[in-house]
Amino acid sequence: MNCVTDIMPVQKITKEEIVRIAIEVFRKQGYNRTSMNDLAQACGLQKGSFYHYFNSKEALMREVLDTLHQYYKRKIFSIAFDDAFTPKARMEHFFKKQEPIFTQDLTGCLFGNITLETISMVDEFKATIQAFFSDWIEAFQHIFLADGCSDEKAIQLARQSVMEIEGALMMMRVFEDIDLLRDTCSTVLLKLKH
Repeated sequence: MNCVTDIMPVQKITKEEIVRIAIEVFRKQGYNRTSMNDLAQACGLQKGSFYHYFNSKEALMREVLDTLHQYYKRKIFSIAFDDAFTPKARMEHFFKKQEPIFTQDLTGCLFGNITLETISMVDEFKATIQAFFSDWIEAFQHIFLADGCSDEKAIQLARQSVMEIEGALMMMRVFEDIDLLRDTCSTVLLKLKH
């Protein structure tokens, strides 16, 4: 007796692929508006199967934040420490690498967005978010130091620059205008002498 049934094939997916997909889902929908079912569907998995990889949305977001932080450290923040280039060339390259990430679908900075959504509700993300922003400030500080600023002035300019960019990203989203980010990056570049 032959019986034909419609059986959904077992989806083969790695944790790393789930994290990559989750980055895009969280980027577009935000943390609070994204359900485990949304994430499972985006990965082509049944919700029950999804829990095999991550037991909660919080656990997945921690992995997303850690993955993105490591990416930034390797691919973007490291630009600031390349002493083969002038401080201005480093900052320009930094902005050039960062812009496509921030302007994709006008979603801004995932770290900034998650901070606004979760800082008073999900304490477990705070350390990773702080580490990300500290590393970003340190990268800018290194550029300002290379430009001849004192330690005190370099940290002040670095903090101010990161805050200005994050504010510009928020306004870019509100007004759907990439030039707001670009203008702010140009203003940051004007703080450099070399």
